[in-house]
Amino acid sequence: MTKPEAEQSQWIDINARLTDEVAWELTQFCKPSMFDQFYALIEAHLPHEERQRKAYLVISGVDAVAAALRDKGYAPR
Repeated sequence: MTKPEAEQSQWIDINARLTDEVAWELTQFCKPSMFDQFYALIEAHLPHEERQRKAYLVISGVDAVAAALRDKGYAPR
């Protein structure tokens, strides 16, 4: 995907096949995820504002995965 294509955000649906154990562990991972963790993983050479923007995009994706897992009965304790 090129940069202009990426900037034209579109919703996509994904399907994933997970074992019960993987689903449970992924749910536990999603629960404590915090902005600072994702911000630290974004390319350090980028300007602060761009790193923030990308970190929030990642959080949005993790939240969507967590919601899908919750819908299937996998909610963190």
